[in-house]
Amino acid sequence: MRSFASSIRTRLLIAVGVLALAAAVAVAISARQSTRQEFRKFLDLEQISATSSVAALTASVAATLDRRCCTDAVLREAGERLGPRDVIAVVDPSRGATIASGGPGLRDLRDFDIRPQGDTLAVDATRMSGASAEGVSLRFRGGPVRIIQTSDGRRAEVRVLVLPAREPDSPAAAFVRSVDHRLLVMTAVIGVMALAATWVLTRRIAGPIVELSDATRDLAAGHLSRRVNAYGDDEIARLAHSFNAMAAQLEHQQTLRRNLVSDVAHELRTPLTALRCRLESILDGVSADPKQAVEGAAEEVRHLSRLVDDLQELALAEAGELALARTSIDVADVIASAARATGLDADPRLQLDIASGLLARGDPVRVRQVLVNLMTNAQRYTPAGGRITVDAQNSDGEVRIEVHNTGSDLTAEQIARVFDRFYRADPARQRTTGGAGLGLAIVKHLVEAHGGRVWARAGTGVTFGFSLPFESSLGKRA
Repeated sequence: MRSFASSIRTRLLIAVGVLALAAAVAVAISARQSTRQEFRKFLDLEQISATSSVAALTASVAATLDRRCCTDAVLREAGERLGPRDVIAVVDPSRGATIASGGPGLRDLRDFDIRPQGDTLAVDATRMSGASAEGVSLRFRGGPVRIIQTSDGRRAEVRVLVLPAREPDSPAAAFVRSVDHRLLVMTAVIGVMALAATWVLTRRIAGPIVELSDATRDLAAGHLSRRVNAYGDDEIARLAHSFNAMAAQLEHQQTLRRNLVSDVAHELRTPLTALRCRLESILDGVSADPKQAVEGAAEEVRHLSRLVDDLQELALAEAGELALARTSIDVADVIASAARATGLDADPRLQLDIASGLLARGDPVRVRQVLVNLMTNAQRYTPAGGRITVDAQNSDGEVRIEVHNTGSDLTAEQIARVFDRFYRADPARQRTTGGAGLGLAIVKHLVEAHGGRVWARAGTGVTFGFSLPFESSLGKRA
């Protein structure tokens, strides 16, 4: 039994599936990295914008506090321009101490303490959220600074600090998590779709191949009636059609071989039985006329010899192994020779209608054999007073020769089978004249070996015709 893991369908499914999943993951990773890079650029731009905004706020706050700092009322006035998380810090740089602080950002803070540490401001406070408290410890370095004078004439530095939200970078983190989640979902969806498409594709490609493989084994085992389904018009469908055509031809050939064996056995049985009976009557001394019995036995031997010769001739023709000595043939001469061979040259039933100087291309011996078979067949069936007509003309670049007799009468079904091996339209009559039903089959194969064709038609009598390659025509019709 075929291993599932070693089947082409499984290997194709794994290969294409892995490739599709790898492509989906690679796209997802690339999209994630690109999104993060673009988001970082966006944050940098936002930071630059925020810094510019803080600088403007710092300048505005400093203008409000200059020479008025630092009563609570002045701090509230300066804080009206700030955001909900902004804090004002007024620092004495000479003493390293904070003079004052204010702004909306201090509303949720307790124990707020700002300490200058060099160029850094340390912020420690407690953030209140309902009944819960959270310690906050921040360090701010750099940023916009404005110099003012306090109301008592001291020099001071003013900064606007932007306190972070409760969860640092929460909008950015939420955005990144959302992007990662969406990419993960899309990767999973694309992966499932890729696997489904791969499954359908492998079934479409590998399914017919598996069926063809099974059908081939069945054919090799002798099941010649095996066929496969063919869908569409692609390469696999054409392969399936070719397989079915091959199987049909093999089945047809097997039928022909069986029929041939049966027909040959039948044809040999009758003369062999007659021959045995005659010989046994002579050996047993019961023959009234031994000489006549021997002559009858000799006739049966001649019949067997003709049958064997015809079978050999037919086998060579069907195998395409007939040796043809092609040359230019004078059609009138070959027809005259065939008439002499059949004894019709002086028969009043024979009428010739042959274009003068008509030449064909072929083997004159084989063409004469074809004509002898056709004329013998016509002679056998045409009674006295009937008519046998041989017509030869040039038509559409080929030589057409027809032998018509007025003694036969065949049905459409008989016409369709008349060139089959061992077929007799009248078996009893053929048997008495020694025919085996091979003459017209030999005619068909001999003509086809020349590149021609044969035909038959019924009307007032029966006409058998064949064509040969045209050589040239000299003169006009006689």
